[in-house]
Amino acid sequence: MKKAVSKLIKATMIMGMFLLFSGCGGTKKDSQKENEASPDKIINMMEINEISSMDSGNALDGGSFIAITQVMEGLFNLDTDDSIIPGVAEELPEISEDGLTYTLKLRKNAKWSNGMKVTAHDFVYAWQRVVDANYASPSSFLLMDIKNAEAILGGVKQPEELGVSAPDDYTLIVELEAPVAYFTSVMTFPTLFPLNESYVNEQGDNYGIDANHLLYNGPYVLENWEHGNQKWTYSKNDLYWNSKQSNVDKVNIQVVKETNLAVDLYENNELDRAVLSGEFAKQYKNDPDYTTQLDSWVHLIEVNQIKDGEKTIFADENARKAIMIGIDRDHIVNEILDNDSRVAGGVVAAEFVRNPESEEDFREESGILTSYDKVNAQKLWKKALSESETKEFTIDLLASDQDENKKITEYIQYSLEENFEGLTVNISLLPEKSVLDRESNQDFDLLLTRIGPDFQDPTTYLNNYAGDSFHNHSGYNSSIYNELLQKAGELSAKPKESWQVLIDAEHTLLEEAGVVPLYQSANTALMRQDIMGMIHHLFGPPNYYGKIILKDE
Repeated sequence: MKKAVSKLIKATMIMGMFLLFSGCGGTKKDSQKENEASPDKIINMMEINEISSMDSGNALDGGSFIAITQVMEGLFNLDTDDSIIPGVAEELPEISEDGLTYTLKLRKNAKWSNGMKVTAHDFVYAWQRVVDANYASPSSFLLMDIKNAEAILGGVKQPEELGVSAPDDYTLIVELEAPVAYFTSVMTFPTLFPLNESYVNEQGDNYGIDANHLLYNGPYVLENWEHGNQKWTYSKNDLYWNSKQSNVDKVNIQVVKETNLAVDLYENNELDRAVLSGEFAKQYKNDPDYTTQLDSWVHLIEVNQIKDGEKTIFADENARKAIMIGIDRDHIVNEILDNDSRVAGGVVAAEFVRNPESEEDFREESGILTSYDKVNAQKLWKKALSESETKEFTIDLLASDQDENKKITEYIQYSLEENFEGLTVNISLLPEKSVLDRESNQDFDLLLTRIGPDFQDPTTYLNNYAGDSFHNHSGYNSSIYNELLQKAGELSAKPKESWQVLIDAEHTLLEEAGVVPLYQSANTALMRQDIMGMIHHLFGPPNYYGKIILKDE
């Protein structure tokens, strides 16, 4: 996601990288003693990564955005089909005929967890804070289409000049620089959630450092969390305007990074949902608790062209192309994962967005742009070596320390060392926060990560690799690709016309091996059958627990 090659440059959810997100479970007769002794309805979920930040303007990773979505609410939510529905807003926006002005009416019964009303001023403050150059939000690109946002970020104008205003407590007016067909879906993302200005100012630097320095307006409040915690709790927020949509009182979370541990906890009734992959997915495929659905996360390798201020071997397009065709994606999907994940045909996920005219899926129309060709991969690598003064390279393969990444990185290490002369691959598996820090410092050679969509448009994936994107840490900078994104941005209000431009952009990106897509993950798990209403989204934070109904036995 990005700073923007144009106003359009928006990007993927920073979530760029991560985790199969997890689930929940129900209170069963044989479940934990806590449930038997209490009338509360309690579900027990796992996450694969810790929360790194609960500040909606500063969060950068998927685990944080999932948590924020459980305890805070923006103007709009998504239903089970990913259709946009009202949240704090009473109804969908009224959009001016020229597509530049959005008028939103807010419900009057939305409250903060301290009893204060949620007002339009809370959105104005939160959005101005995100674009403030002094605040340096990593997600400011999401607001780049709003009038004056780019000038404010560039220090030319002040945050108060952002094109968002509150003529009264329950009316919000948003002015855009140019029409953007998907802007309403952008407003569902946590970066655009409201903040209570008086509370944030009162907390100062302590805002969001733990559960005791936060204010909530969503279905739950956060308890027992401070930075680095492996366990925390979402407790029902009785002041939430729609609190009756769920009968769950508490959601207990624990971080579980190993599949075998997750399954053990599930079998012992200490977890009510356990994410599956590999042998465990095979083993439980016929179990009545087995659930699966396709995610919109695309897992890929970022190939760094500049490290420590010097060009790497991957500045040579032949070396990047060798990596692109030198890894057998079918082996990863069918042998390592075997959990209904798919080979990634490109950067944009399958079953995510369709042609506005023909309704054909973007992935189908753009085609399968990835392949495995060991012989030609070796030829390309030898060509890169012949043009380099160095004939032996030791490179670092970086990834987060979740269970499946261990097996995948080991396979990539074996494949590259086996296929490419003079190449040694060292693996570094680190906590997600450490991986993000090294990525932002461009301190890697190859990075196994993932990207997911922040809003429902192909640009949410493609804009990540624009030359000046905030999230482009690999040094890829293609004039052809940048020009195509620029053109798509100019046509952002005309999705029928921009569609082919975006397909051409994806083809250019992969022909130049700017990034190496591997697979599109599936959300596969064991889950108790007394859980109803858990929603899994294909853009934005994937799991939403605010509508779960726990069936009585």
